[in-house]
Amino acid sequence: MIAEARRSFADRTRWWRLALAVAGGVWAAVTMPLVATAFGSPMYVWVFHFPTYVWAYRWADDPYITFGAFAGLSFLAIGLALLPDLGRAGWGGTVMAWLLIAGAPVCVLSYLSSPSSAPLHFLWGWEGILLFLACGFGVAAAATAGPRWGIGLRTLLGFTFLIVVVGTIALSYWPHASLVVLAAEAVAIIIAAPRDPAFQDEPAFAGGTPVPTDGSPL
Repeated sequence: MIAEARRSFADRTRWWRLALAVAGGVWAAVTMPLVATAFGSPMYVWVFHFPTYVWAYRWADDPYITFGAFAGLSFLAIGLALLPDLGRAGWGGTVMAWLLIAGAPVCVLSYLSSPSSAPLHFLWGWEGILLFLACGFGVAAAATAGPRWGIGLRTLLGFTFLIVVVGTIALSYWPHASLVVLAAEAVAIIIAAPRDPAFQDEPAFAGGTPVPTDGSPL
């Protein structure tokens, strides 16, 4: 058994990161009706039977911009929750996680720039591009993760783009719907990701030659 002091950051923070991923998904789900309705979608008007939604809609000067920009919190939460595990999945996983984290400021800038008079209006919608680019890197993450991740988990990573696209279509709004689906996948990844023993017990390789980790000769 690995002593607590020797456990990796990924293992020590697993349950906290799981909660962070869930919070990111719940936040996106809760705020999605406000943004979608302000954008003109009739799909979520039923939520305005609840006084909390009516109050929130009236509170925001512009619900589309306000609660759209707040989706940056979900980008940040999901990206940070995944980073320690995806960082162990090679460069593909690392890039995927950092693209999600980068989505936080891009999302804020995108929604603030949605008015046609905004000086950075050309950034409107870029959070979606960045999100789907990050999901596309799931293929790279699956390729660079290695056998320690297992075929099921690597398959999940490889199909991230398709899963998020289908979920987005089903829930009819992006990036909030996309983030809800991605948060659910993040929960599965964090739960199933390989733990420290998987990285300790497997021999290190240098130049294609196995190098024992216990210091014994080959």
